[in-house]
Amino acid sequence: MNGTETSISSARSAFGRHARLLAIFAACAIEALASSARAEPVTTYRGMCNASAGIDLGSNYFVVADDDINTLVIYRYGTPDRVGEVGLGTYLVKGDGTKQTDLEGAARIGDRIYWIASHASKDNGEPRPKRRRLFATRIDTSGAVPTVVPLKSKPYSGLLDALASDKRFKVLTDATKTGPEEFGGFNIEGLAATEDGGLLIGFRNPLTDKKHEALVLELKNPAAVVERGAKPVFGDLASLDLGHRGIRSIERIGGEYFIVAGPYNRGTRGDPSSRFAIYKWNRASAAPPVHWKDIEPSNFHAEGLFEIAGTRQLYLLSDDGDDNKVCKEGADRYKLTGDKTFRGMAIDR
Repeated sequence: MNGTETSISSARSAFGRHARLLAIFAACAIEALASSARAEPVTTYRGMCNASAGIDLGSNYFVVADDDINTLVIYRYGTPDRVGEVGLGTYLVKGDGTKQTDLEGAARIGDRIYWIASHASKDNGEPRPKRRRLFATRIDTSGAVPTVVPLKSKPYSGLLDALASDKRFKVLTDATKTGPEEFGGFNIEGLAATEDGGLLIGFRNPLTDKKHEALVLELKNPAAVVERGAKPVFGDLASLDLGHRGIRSIERIGGEYFIVAGPYNRGTRGDPSSRFAIYKWNRASAAPPVHWKDIEPSNFHAEGLFEIAGTRQLYLLSDDGDDNKVCKEGADRYKLTGDKTFRGMAIDR
């Protein structure tokens, strides 16, 4: 090879290297842009850590429950500080309003929001009667900031007794004797309105023995139960394949349900069934749920999902209590304080 040919070969080699580098840089840039486009805006809210359920109130406001605090808190979307609060302590627990009732699910029907506690036992399976609560609040829009007002009827506490009286629900009754985060334990976390004024109760635990499917149960007469203490009327227990996960939140939007699926316990790092995900379910068609998307970021522990009124967006709430010692220790555990935080995130649907 002469000098000219060597120079040409070297030039081609250098050009090839530059081209490959440019291609790599371009790919990285495209990936970065794509990641940026996929990222959803997250707001950090102050006051509580364990956001466990929420509902849109209209006019750009929403209400949130914390599973450690017997207070419902009002926020404006995108604004960190709370704008209102409704104490429910003595309403939920007569005589000692600081006792944890473990509010976990919410569903709106008209101007009424139904709330449900976990109904879970202690870790050793002993009953926790104060966690047996189903009640409703009325939305009040008369002021500058919307709020909620509890109904005059006292919270209903007979749900587990009603389940125990029906042989169809033996799997649920047996589960109440086990810790809520043990396999086969009992833990309610989801609540959703049905098309005809009923409620769907979604269980984080138990899962079915063989296929590890999540369970959901219809309460057909919630208004009569909450207002008059009527005997609950239940549909049949249904099982849903959510990838070996339980129900953390459920919401009916239009003709389908959006379900947050998550681990029945605290999860195991790297286990796909420990990843929070959203499923879509058309209950009327009897078709199985369909995986819609995994929740990002991966440390966003979604325990609340609801629709933002007037939009095509869902709003997710993350229970961030495990990452904040203030929420698990000390005298302020059951109080609203500025050093407690949780996250909220809107996603398009």
